[in-house]
Amino acid sequence: MRKKGFLNDEDGVEGLPVRLIVVLVIGVIALAAMVSALNGFKPQKTMSASVIEVSGKEGNMLTIEQAGFGKVNRTWTCKVKVTDANGDPVDGASVVMYGMGGAGSDKTNKTGGAYLTKTNDVVLNSNQNSGYMTMEVTAPGYSTYKNENALVVVRAD
Repeated sequence: MRKKGFLNDEDGVEGLPVRLIVVLVIGVIALAAMVSALNGFKPQKTMSASVIEVSGKEGNMLTIEQAGFGKVNRTWTCKVKVTDANGDPVDGASVVMYGMGGAGSDKTNKTGGAYLTKTNDVVLNSNQNSGYMTMEVTAPGYSTYKNENALVVVRAD
């Protein structure tokens, strides 16, 4: 009786190189796909934004001058400045201000400035003396910037 082993069995040796080549080809393809995917994930740059003025007054405060239920139904403007981590202006960023029943948006210009006007009737309830609006800024190649206390709305009786 003849002993069969790995080295003495011709059937076992014939299929080995083909299987090894197939596994290596599949492995190389998978590795190439992973490397190309990693090259596509570039870190996002950071940016910041701040409210420069509201209705011609410096700062980030909008004042409602009435008691009780306060609906801001007059035209008001909000100037926002968007800069990158180096302090350079970000052109073409989308700026959205929302909260307290209102929302408004604009795109930044070459100087990083955006001008929002009358954000759809912001409301302070009768038991509220202040509230905040959230600002979100998005731009291609940058991480989204969000500030939940970007604009303060205050009742001044």
